[in-house]
Amino acid sequence: MTYICMSNFRKTFLKIRENNFFEAFVISVILISAIAVGFRTYEETFSPEIYLYLSYLDYFITTVFLVEIIIRLVAEDKTLNFFKSPWNIFDFTIVFISLIPIESLDSILLARLVRVFRLLRLVSFIPQFRILIESFITAIPRVSYILLFMFVEFYIFAAIGSILFSEISPMHWGNVGLAMLTLFQTATLEGWPDLMYQSLEVQRFSWIFFVVFIILNSLVFMNMIIGVIIDVIVKANEDDSPENIILLNDIKQRLDDIEKKLKKDS
Repeated sequence: MTYICMSNFRKTFLKIRENNFFEAFVISVILISAIAVGFRTYEETFSPEIYLYLSYLDYFITTVFLVEIIIRLVAEDKTLNFFKSPWNIFDFTIVFISLIPIESLDSILLARLVRVFRLLRLVSFIPQFRILIESFITAIPRVSYILLFMFVEFYIFAAIGSILFSEISPMHWGNVGLAMLTLFQTATLEGWPDLMYQSLEVQRFSWIFFVVFIILNSLVFMNMIIGVIIDVIVKANEDDSPENIILLNDIKQRLDDIEKKLKKDS
């Protein structure tokens, strides 16, 4: 009898979890939470009433998130299955930290940071966001080699720049460390013409140094990084990829198991 009651209970929570309206409601609450975070940056101009309303809103948002996590936990056949997903662990952590009482300035800072990170819960609800994040993480090993080569190239150009331009502008080229910071600014295309024209007054062909550096970093290497990430995203979205086929088969199997359980319980 107890098993049947628990099974019906889990069946009800499963239906709630899979309900599109419930999902849309939680996403709406996440967006409201993000808007509330923005409002709190104007706390100095708030009247006590507005501050009180925001506090009530924060309690409401925390309660909704807590109920939503409980629903998702109970809907699982086994509670531990919930924690097999990194996104579920992230959601649970954010909600759990939100329940910690605020007793000090450090706790207030933590609470403010948690409110900001609540917006990241959108990732666990929107599949397209998950694909982007997971693709970026998958691309890190390949991108790291490009970044390593960029660091070596930065160091070489910084050494050359400190030799050629240290007397022209010690503030920018006085040593390798300052030169690398200057090159980082140049790679962002922020203020590099001023640096180039300053050096042209002394070094006639210094423009070659800046043009070659910008072509390598702002065009070649950046496009290589973007290309790697796009390639990973495209592969993640290919329906006929082996990884995606395995994932789809796993999802299909899980759905079949859920359907069988629902039929058995009914």
